[in-house]
Amino acid sequence: MIRQSLIAALTGAIVLGTAWAGAAGAAHPAAASKASAADRPSSAPASVAPRATGVRLYAAALTAAADRCAAWASQSGFADNGYLAGSLTTAVAIALAESGCDTKACYDDTTHATCARHVRARDSVDRGAWQLNSKNGDGTTVKCAFSGPCAAQDAYRSISQDGTYFARWATYLTDVYSRFVLAAQTAVNALQAGTVTSGLAGRCLAYPSDVTAAAAILASCGSGAADQQWTVVGGTLRTSAGLCLAAASHAHSRPVVLSTCDGSSLQRWVAHGNAALYNPGARRCLNDPGAAIKPGAVIGDSACSGAQQQSWFTP
Repeated sequence: MIRQSLIAALTGAIVLGTAWAGAAGAAHPAAASKASAADRPSSAPASVAPRATGVRLYAAALTAAADRCAAWASQSGFADNGYLAGSLTTAVAIALAESGCDTKACYDDTTHATCARHVRARDSVDRGAWQLNSKNGDGTTVKCAFSGPCAAQDAYRSISQDGTYFARWATYLTDVYSRFVLAAQTAVNALQAGTVTSGLAGRCLAYPSDVTAAAAILASCGSGAADQQWTVVGGTLRTSAGLCLAAASHAHSRPVVLSTCDGSSLQRWVAHGNAALYNPGARRCLNDPGAAIKPGAVIGDSACSGAQQQSWFTP
């Protein structure tokens, strides 16, 4: 109730940056001006103002839409690495501005009209929640573009370069997305599950096997795979099978492992310093030894130093 009231008070009826009438709001006749779509081919201008909207998204629908896209974006690897300006919040705000986080959203740039899923192959078409363009050269399939989780993964890997570059979306370049940043941040604040991303761009905390004693490793984000998903429960990080990430020793730096959740202080991870995760049982921080960027590197714990390899962003 607080979240919805706050969004309503600060945003009221928010107008989307796209031109179709989707399920998130009621149809509203409005003149549509032509503009570049999200995710233009790199050779095409990307700074044209976004087209006018035909949809109004009110507080309740805005909250639901933001929650959907926040979950998909977090699962794909966008990092919660800043308040109102982090990668995850920005990605969600862009999806809200582009489509209202509507997976069925479709706009044919060639005919300047809304469209169905199946259009002429030669047309330039903006598709799905992140409006991935059919001619952008990144190879996003029709099926993927109209799938929320898959589109988020392509938006992360191919379009935003591991969540570091957003200028291929017109709504970002023209600052239209900023109308949705508060709603996006509120949804991000409410997340309890997703990836645990490293301070090293493009890398996530993962577990090769969801079994006790398995060591945590570094993996490439963007797959949405189950072995990269964590749920935050009372200061613990839990796997898909419900195991807890744990420091292996009170006294010595060791690889961190999965274990049956038992309330031990070795299984607690709390925010510390510069985005570090501190283990009160071991009195050390989650650490990527040697700042390794190669997937498969075993993750351990070590004395907290504030180094980049000890930066982690939880859902």
